[in-house]
Amino acid sequence: MPKMQNRKRKRKTKRPDNGALWGFLFRNDAPPNDMTRGTLYARPEEEDLDYAQSSGLLAELWNRFNFWSSIAVILFLSFIAVLMYGIALMWQPQSLKDIAGINDKQAAKDLSVLIRNANGAIVSFTEGDLNRYLRDTCRMRQTGIFSIFANAQNVAIRVHNGYAELIIDRLIGANIHQTTAVNLTFQRHIEHGRPVVTVDFQGGPNLMGNMPRGGQIGAVGIPQKHIQVMQPALKTLLECYPDIVNATKQYGYCPIFEKESPESEGRITLIPYTPQ
Repeated sequence: MPKMQNRKRKRKTKRPDNGALWGFLFRNDAPPNDMTRGTLYARPEEEDLDYAQSSGLLAELWNRFNFWSSIAVILFLSFIAVLMYGIALMWQPQSLKDIAGINDKQAAKDLSVLIRNANGAIVSFTEGDLNRYLRDTCRMRQTGIFSIFANAQNVAIRVHNGYAELIIDRLIGANIHQTTAVNLTFQRHIEHGRPVVTVDFQGGPNLMGNMPRGGQIGAVGIPQKHIQVMQPALKTLLECYPDIVNATKQYGYCPIFEKESPESEGRITLIPYTPQ
């Protein structure tokens, strides 16, 4: 009997259909691989919005950064170009060929004797006379840190109408010349009943509007307040001619610079002070 019951139980057990079993084991509930739907890797809408906003902000900041950085680079390169151009002009020496008396072979007048013998009268001499006198009597020597590679070669006066240029020519190396010019304008005024002659480091057309021109280094004009570094060199030059300086102080001489035309030779006239 037990064997018969077991047989009945086995018969009642229904075998699963092979197709159903195959589908149960290997079914695929995933959605069809449709790339146009894009739901498998999609983010929530909020994340998409935040990501788009952050991406747009970063892109805008990046564009702005690139714009201002480009402007900064352009300005920096422009500054470097202007600086290099200015340095090149500073090393472009003035031509001294138009200055009378600097290269000729004429004998120089002794201006110290001429001024002393005037005894307070008006004294007049030409630009060439002054440059020949400086050529024969002035022995320049470069001092300071520049003495390592530079030697003072020459000093000359170029006369303009109303002012004069004191030009120092330096020789660097074998044949490289570099010139520095100081513009000089003399004025006379009375202090405590005595004449006092003062010199201003300016002359010629102004620089950039109303900025007084004090001279030039090479071919570059220098403002008056910056050219005053040449004052010690001028003081040393005056100390080389005590007779002329003492006569100028004694009679209150004030130099007047005149030049009728660019082709004419300039003239220097020492006008004494006459009490009114």
